[in-house]
Amino acid sequence: MGVFLVLLLSGERNFGVRLNKPYIAKAAIDVQSFTGTHADLLIIVFHKLITTGNHRLQSLFDCLLTIIVNVSPYLKSLSMVSANKLLHLVEAFSTPWFLFSSPTNHHLVFFLLEVFNNIVQYQFDGNSNLIYTIIRKRQVFYQLANLPTDSASISKSLSGRKGKAREEMVDQLKSPTAPVAPEIPTGSTAALAATPQVTSTPSSSTETDGKVTPGEDWVPTAEWAEQWKSKLPLQTIMRLLQVLVPQVEKICIDKGLTDESEILKFLQHGTLVGLLPVPHPILIRKYQANAGTNHWFRTYMWGVIYLRNTDPPIWYDTEVKLFEIQ
Repeated sequence: MGVFLVLLLSGERNFGVRLNKPYIAKAAIDVQSFTGTHADLLIIVFHKLITTGNHRLQSLFDCLLTIIVNVSPYLKSLSMVSANKLLHLVEAFSTPWFLFSSPTNHHLVFFLLEVFNNIVQYQFDGNSNLIYTIIRKRQVFYQLANLPTDSASISKSLSGRKGKAREEMVDQLKSPTAPVAPEIPTGSTAALAATPQVTSTPSSSTETDGKVTPGEDWVPTAEWAEQWKSKLPLQTIMRLLQVLVPQVEKICIDKGLTDESEILKFLQHGTLVGLLPVPHPILIRKYQANAGTNHWFRTYMWGVIYLRNTDPPIWYDTEVKLFEIQ
């Protein structure tokens, strides 16, 4: 219920703007300590919900990430902790086994890429922590851009290493990415050469042209994988990496930097004005009622009413029936 309420609020611009207010802990909550804003708290809590390993929450992953997408154009200064949480989710959800194991898993990657695009395009100034994290974990995006989608690679990802891949992904989800010392100075020429070429895509929508019916007998095909891979909204991030990675490498080599604070200071004064693709329109996915959610809310509310009125047993000897036991 709480997730649906936050989803409803996330469709309002004022909600996203007010998340930038500093967060001051007034009660003990079971999340990693941090110094930041309410936006940081939102991301950290959602990351914890996703990474708890409770499969019953998996149906809410789309909803949780949609909320972050909705507020992302207004987030002015994410902390290093929340920036690492976002990159950690991309790293986990972009593993080949996860992407190919369900017809809809790739939607989660689309949502996360849209979050990064919104922040880079609209809130680049002030988000040096996120920019630094993207640069430091750039191989995640390179590997995603170069994801093999041929039938042999798909079969290999799903067959022999299925159990191992699943365990690795669970371990990744339970082990958040931690900040480490800078890993930038590897030679600007090599880094640029390794940057994949990404063709432009019509939109960052998570929709695919082909219709796929989820089910136990569903089998991923090369055509299906290539269809959604070709629409991955990677252009903004790849352009950012193409421009900033050589600059950061150069300053690290020239000044012998080993402290990430110096790199962050450099990024705080950087700019990508005129270098990025034309900003895409801000897309807000507002909550839309449907038969399924109406049924869920109705069942939930009557369940609460029923359970809170059993003592005294006001339902005794009545015709009220919430469900049948077969």
